Amino acid sequence: APVGSRFSAGFDNMVMKLCQAGPEQLMVITDFDQTLTTYFGKDGLPGDQCHDIMLRRFDGAMSLPDEVKQTFRDFDEWNSITAAERLARSDNDPAKQAVISRRFFDAFHHLSAQHELSRFAPACLANSNVRVRDCLEKTFAWLNRWDVPFLVVSAGLREFLVPILEKSGAPLPSNTVLLSNSLEEAAVSVTSPEKVHALKLVPEFMTRAEGRTQVLLLGDKPSDCNPLAGLPETPALKIAFLGEPSEEKFEQYLKIFDAVLVGDASMDFVNCLLDTVSNTVSNTVRDTSDASIMV
Repeated sequence: APVGSRFSAGFDNMVMKLCQAGPEQLMVITDFDQTLTTYFGKDGLPGDQCHDIMLRRFDGAMSLPDEVKQTFRDFDEWNSITAAERLARSDNDPAKQAVISRRFFDAFHHLSAQHELSRFAPACLANSNVRVRDCLEKTFAWLNRWDVPFLVVSAGLREFLVPILEKSGAPLPSNTVLLSNSLEEAAVSVTSPEKVHALKLVPEFMTRAEGRTQVLLLGDKPSDCNPLAGLPETPALKIAFLGEPSEEKFEQYLKIFDAVLVGDASMDFVNCLLDTVSNTVSNTVRDTSDASIMV
């Protein structure tokens, strides 16, 4: 793990259970922005998240109605400030902050669908500094090899999410279900607080994961764990990617996550964990085969 990463007291026990169950009992649930993508972009500046790509990289914005341009400016400004600043502007009321954030989301998606902004997505993406985590293609190759059900729950935009992965040489695994928002849909499907209802929206994933007893969850903030509310009896190993670590953040994250990775980590740690899970199965098969030979 990257230097400075931290682990919960129960981490080793969770890994042991994962290994004992093996890949045939595993399902994986992940966020996208700053989880599969990095905190810092290709230019060393904070990396674009999906909505940022449209808000900040849209060269044709001057040709749009004033209503759209003003919504873009207001939403981008709200996104750019810290969570603490957003809370302060909401009279230190989390419920009020959630209402304001949702209002921005709703207005953006309504205008996006109305003005068919999805047609500009490829050009916006070409100007973006977004990048995926190193070795993500190896993660996806492992998921493909073992046919592990893979659920992406993202408040981001599928018009960017899918091509970002494909252009990076890491297309989504074959056994993937994607739950995200779209530039073409006026209605918002996913927001961070509402991820708690995610599994109710993807019965297809629940069918694919039927009978599986272990979850690996990847995220970059506590709300990324919300989909686990739909799996209350299923053990989950939770790994966080923390872009800007601090003692306060560590204390908060380790109450929820089992591992907190820092340094804009690659996927190496996750890949080593997955290899350990599958190697346990291989070793068991090999031991059984050896025993049969001896008999």
